Amino acid sequence: MSIYLSKRNILFLLLLCMISCSRQEDNLFAENVELLSNNKNYDGASDYFTDIGTININVLANGNYPGRNDPKYIKDINAPNVGYCHPDVQYFPKGFNGYKYWMVFTPYFGSIGTEEDSKRYENPTIVVSNDGLNWNPPNGVSALQMTPSVNESFSEKNGQPKQGFWSDVDWTFENGKFSLYYRGSFIKAVALKARGAKNNNNTNKLIKSSQRTIVRQTSTDGIHWNPLEVVYKSNPPYSPKNNHVISPSFVYNGKGYVSFEVENNISPNFPGNDASYVIRRTSANGLDFSNFKQSQVVNFVNKPWEKVNSEFAPWHIQATYVDGYYFLCIAAGDVRKYTADGLYLAFSKDGLNFKVLPKPLVEHNTYRSCVFPMASTDDEINFGAVIAYKTGVFKYREFQMDKNKLNECLLK
Repeated sequence: MSIYLSKRNILFLLLLCMISCSRQEDNLFAENVELLSNNKNYDGASDYFTDIGTININVLANGNYPGRNDPKYIKDINAPNVGYCHPDVQYFPKGFNGYKYWMVFTPYFGSIGTEEDSKRYENPTIVVSNDGLNWNPPNGVSALQMTPSVNESFSEKNGQPKQGFWSDVDWTFENGKFSLYYRGSFIKAVALKARGAKNNNNTNKLIKSSQRTIVRQTSTDGIHWNPLEVVYKSNPPYSPKNNHVISPSFVYNGKGYVSFEVENNISPNFPGNDASYVIRRTSANGLDFSNFKQSQVVNFVNKPWEKVNSEFAPWHIQATYVDGYYFLCIAAGDVRKYTADGLYLAFSKDGLNFKVLPKPLVEHNTYRSCVFPMASTDDEINFGAVIAYKTGVFKYREFQMDKNKLNECLLK
């Protein structure tokens, strides 16, 4: 009888846990912030449409698993065999470690392709330049992580191949330190532990595997990097279970860290019927960010991508912060088909209510791109931009934004 009661109690507890977890998921909502809007549009000079030139990156993309060096998984993606994706740039007017431009990206598209095997090459890769057009690895160092092996990976669904991968790189530079963030997908917790720092943060955040995990590495010279640390994952309390935590982008605003990411509207945890929503988190240390319930849903006062196609929404984003302004470079498209098309620029003073320039930076065939400040005065901000296309091509451009015109169309 005691054994029977024990089993019954266990089953009751399991059922109670399932109900509790289900209720937790149902109640997992980010905060909806009141929309602040006006009808004033930015009417400064529109000089953000012209490319200066096509970027060439002299690097090898290596899709080998750790400890292997099979030539068939090594590809030269120097032009014309381009295969570039997910750029993010830090610019140093006086140079840093000998270079003005530092870029992180992942090999994908173009000569790498988009087939199942292509994700093996999406390793975070660092390159440098002094003209914005010609790029090389610093001191011969390029990829920070090698491809997760089959033993390190798990399948999203039964019957699918086991192939974990990295993607969606993004970085900041603050207080003499690079903080590089990227996403690991379908990589076992035990594998991330083995590759990562041996500290309490990783021990506490890697109790079990998650479909997607955001990690961080830091460096003071851009060449030697500390082991990865887990930031947050695609499970409660960090996000609705198995959401995609797409293209997280991070800024340091002088007081702390702010992150923006795209969450697909694939569960009842979002405020409306848009295909995706941009979520904002905050952190004091760049490692421990707001849980989903303490995060906030970003408002877009206008959504010019919906005029192109009512089904369009943000797919990938990149954030930057300069002189009190937040900027989002938004690749918007048919999110339900996991792709983008047009590229838009949004701006904000509070980091929650964004105006979007009505004319896109590029109308078609673009993907996650980046803008970065190069110089600023009391009147204007000079930007550089790496425009990324779904053909695997990167192009470089420069433009200016008028601060007075920005202020006129932003509510203070």
